[in-house]
This record gives sequence, C-alpha cells and structure tokens, in this order.
Amino acid sequence: MKYMLSHRTSYSYASSVDSAHHIAHLRAREFPGQKVTSIGIDTDPAPALAVQHIDHFGNHIDIYRIDKPHTRFDIEVHAAIDVCFPDPPPAASTPRWEEIRAALSGDGFPVPVEASEFVYESPLVPAVDALRAYGAPSFAAGRPILEAARELTSRIKADFAYEPGATDISTPLAEVFAGKSGVCQDFAHVEIAALRAHGLAAGYVSGYIRTVHSRSELALRGADASHAWVAVWCGEAAGWVHLDPTNDLVAREDHVAVAWGRDFADVSPLRGVILGGDSHTYSVGVTLVPTG
Repeated sequence: MKYMLSHRTSYSYASSVDSAHHIAHLRAREFPGQKVTSIGIDTDPAPALAVQHIDHFGNHIDIYRIDKPHTRFDIEVHAAIDVCFPDPPPAASTPRWEEIRAALSGDGFPVPVEASEFVYESPLVPAVDALRAYGAPSFAAGRPILEAARELTSRIKADFAYEPGATDISTPLAEVFAGKSGVCQDFAHVEIAALRAHGLAAGYVSGYIRTVHSRSELALRGADASHAWVAVWCGEAAGWVHLDPTNDLVAREDHVAVAWGRDFADVSPLRGVILGGDSHTYSVGVTLVPTG
C-alpha cells in the first residue's frame, strides 16, 4: 500500500517564547516491509539550528533550536511511504512461549541480545501485579507465543473502552488498568506490561493508522492522530510481530511505523524546553491517505 502522510502539530503560547529546543520523532524509519520514498519536515519559525541524529533504538531524531521570539510554533511532516508488512507465520506454528522466555533469559546470557532489552521494566511501564494476573489466562502452559499474544490483544480490545481524555501521559499504568479506559498509548502500555510480566520482549511502536474516508471502510480507532501499538518478539524465525490492541489487528498495510522503543517516553513525537510562553494550547492533525 502506498500512502501520503501529513502530520501537523501547532502550539500557541500565551506570551512570547524567547528561545526553544525541540526534539522530534517524526521521521518514519525504513525496515523490511516499509519504505520511505520521500519525506520533508517544515517548521515555523524556521530553526537557527537543525540537526538529525539516530537514537539508541535506530530511530530518526530531528533536533531544532529556535532563537527568534515567537508566540506560535508549527511543525509539519509530509511523506510518501510504501507499506507491506510481511505476514507472520501461522500462530499455532510459532514456538511455545516458555521457549521464548527461556531464550530471552538465557541464564544471564540471552540469545537474542537486542530483544532481551525489551523484557524489563521501563519508565512508563513498571511491573504491575494486576497486569501479570490479567495476562495469565492467555499464557497457558505450552501455548504458541503468537497464539497467546493474539488472544491477549483481543481481550484488551474487548475489555478496555477507547475514551480520549480519560487519561494523559502522566496517568500511572495501574490507574489506567483499574479504569479500563484510555487511548492507544494506554492500550499498548497495558499489553507491553502483561507480556513483560511473563518474561517476554515487547516494544512500543509509534506511528499512524489509515485515515477512513468513506462509510464503507472499516472504522479504525486512533486514526487522524499519532497512533501506537506493540511489537512482540516471537523467536528468531518469526522475529518481531506488530499487534494493535486498540483495533485487535496484526499490523499489516493499515499501519505506518515511525519509531519504536521501550514505551512512549522513548519515542514521543515532539518534546522540548522553552524559555517563556506561560501557558499554551496545541492541536494535532494527521491524514494517512492511500494513493495506490
């Protein structure tokens, strides 16, 4: 699937910002199944300094320094992206989840070293006993890992209400679970915590999901904004399989990935430090439109 992407974020400040530093995870990365054919990022005001960098996880980072006083900041991404995520193997053919857990542990010497980094707690995904208990019914003894993870994904979609405004990024994970509501980043954090509680490797993927333009199309939750889902390590043969608990989907051609890390804190689309400004408001607009 070929897409045209537009992502615009606008900040309005109550008073003048004298200087600002921004860090953006907005430049979609390439990997097997995704090719970025063109991409451009524009800011207003224009930065005094703009630097590109690759972070620890292989994501593209854009760093901007703005020295000109301003009361508004706009950043807009335009990109053309080809997506064709490879189909995962049949769930029943993947290794038993206990085998994956053992490989990731490895008695201190894990076989998949890079994947093992995603087994442990992270700033926004601490260990929550209730989430280990919640995940346990999916992980019956001897069950294939992808079969177990797919059932967990389906249960989260069924058990949690998609409710924008019910949470924000500061809402603790235990509180999200207790309230059984939130948005895509909450659904992803819940699934990641349940997977990691069973010794499995799970990463947070930031990106977008296809914009729906007609009544005949399947309505996808999380469209028209940044989206998030989960990547679970299913062994050397299957690799990372991307699962979307917000929509109960295996990510294929409806998703565009931008960056991945341990949780939202690693891949926040835009963050920074400003001098001045007082209070602010912001808006985000995203369209991901198929072109062929």
